[in-house]
Amino acid sequence: MTELRARFASVPASVPGARRFVTDGLSSWGLDSLADDAALCVTELAANAALHSVGSFMTVVLTAREGGVRVTVEDDGAVPSAVVVPRAHYDDPDPVVLDLVDQPTTGRGLAIVEVLASGWGVEDAPAGKRVWADFGTDELPPYPDGHPVPEPSRAPLPPGWTLVTLAGCPVRLSLRQDEHLDELVRELQLLNADEGNERSRSVAATIQGLLVAPAHARLTGRQTALLAEEQGQAYVDVEMALPDESSLMIRELQAAVTAADVLCEEMTLLTLASSPELKALRRWMTREVVEQIELRRPAEPWTTWQDPGPDGPAGQG
Repeated sequence: MTELRARFASVPASVPGARRFVTDGLSSWGLDSLADDAALCVTELAANAALHSVGSFMTVVLTAREGGVRVTVEDDGAVPSAVVVPRAHYDDPDPVVLDLVDQPTTGRGLAIVEVLASGWGVEDAPAGKRVWADFGTDELPPYPDGHPVPEPSRAPLPPGWTLVTLAGCPVRLSLRQDEHLDELVRELQLLNADEGNERSRSVAATIQGLLVAPAHARLTGRQTALLAEEQGQAYVDVEMALPDESSLMIRELQAAVTAADVLCEEMTLLTLASSPELKALRRWMTREVVEQIELRRPAEPWTTWQDPGPDGPAGQG
């Protein structure tokens, strides 16, 4: 049995990443003909997990079996599997006429899954619930009890994806860095409407554009750090499944945030410029993502990393 698996933060912004993960996995197996239906269904299942599971993370699994594939979304939320039911019934011989407009979001999504998949089901998982949908010509059996769940660090990914690890990431500094980025984005969104400030508008457009594609990774990192903070941890390993083009995006994001810091220092922006500690953390994060993807280099913990400064290989900042 061939299986691909990735963990995402259980938030709506992770849904595009989950969809991309499934389509890339199917493409790597030569099953592009199943991609449209599977992508639509994983979009619905991931959105349901993000909006209704009351969990922190969801795991998306793509399993290849004889005759087809199975797409699974497993959450760690408290909402039981018994409440997962479609809100539409297909007694009408023409499902096209079904009126799904008035159905709740969870029901409408599962109704779509029921139409597109050859079979689907829901079951309890060790920490939450697991919803799966099958695609292909043959009926696929449900997962047996006790189906083994590999750790994310041992899970295979589609070609063109890398599991990046930020080893020993400083929890509070990481959360502060994330807050600072949010502050920049909020202010830059306001300045983006200021046609008289072309410089700030350019930086705003760049940062906002770069944050869209890898949003699932940033939010997975944030969720990991928040849970670590709740548990009183000073450092935590952050694992993020990323498409390989993310290395270029993270370089560009680092350059854009550095340009925004210059605007802060010039008081063009009200947001305070990044502290030296935040700048160093961004250099480390950038280096880790870039070199783990491009050079397949092992992770280097924050606590042992030697900061090369703003002119080092991680780029300016």
